[in-house]
Amino acid sequence: MGRLTGKNVLIIIPKDYYNEDELNIPLKKLREEDAHVLIASAKLKVAVGENGGHVTPDVLIVDAIEGITGDSYVSGTRGSRQVKAIFHGVIVAGGRGARSYLWKDKLVSILLNDRFRSGFVVGAIGMGTGCLASSGLAESQEIAAPNDKRLLKNIEDGKGVLSDEGMTSYNRILSARDSASAEKFTEAFIEEVAKTPFK
Repeated sequence: MGRLTGKNVLIIIPKDYYNEDELNIPLKKLREEDAHVLIASAKLKVAVGENGGHVTPDVLIVDAIEGITGDSYVSGTRGSRQVKAIFHGVIVAGGRGARSYLWKDKLVSILLNDRFRSGFVVGAIGMGTGCLASSGLAESQEIAAPNDKRLLKNIEDGKGVLSDEGMTSYNRILSARDSASAEKFTEAFIEEVAKTPFK
């Protein structure tokens, strides 16, 4: 048994141009700790990475939100869909596509805020950290993020402060500048998720 046996984690990626390392490093470590990990995106088609990688998401972001309570629901002619159990932690992986596809995605903001308000863990890596700012979760926080002028403005608009550190962790909100800090970030994320209650 791993430290996260019985825990569910969602990793959100842009529908295209995700950073492979920012997805694969946490994914591997979380699965080694026996977490049940789902990858979410705005489409269920194959996502193309910045360096030519490919991954097919497990679930749509909207379904991950509606699955927060574990309720099944009926949608049109597609029948009943269900995301079983709640997510004890959510990570937003970055890449060039994060700015285009995730920063202004209201569903991502709703999901991050719901998980944080419910006492669970949220985190972001690289350009995905813009989602913490867009969701209002960077307010009065130091955020580890790439030195990108549009991202810095986004963090400032979200009343956050750029950290000099490669990774930050405060009050169940974690951030990592880039894939070089992904291992340390994931270890801290695992420790926080391990503290969350089973529901």
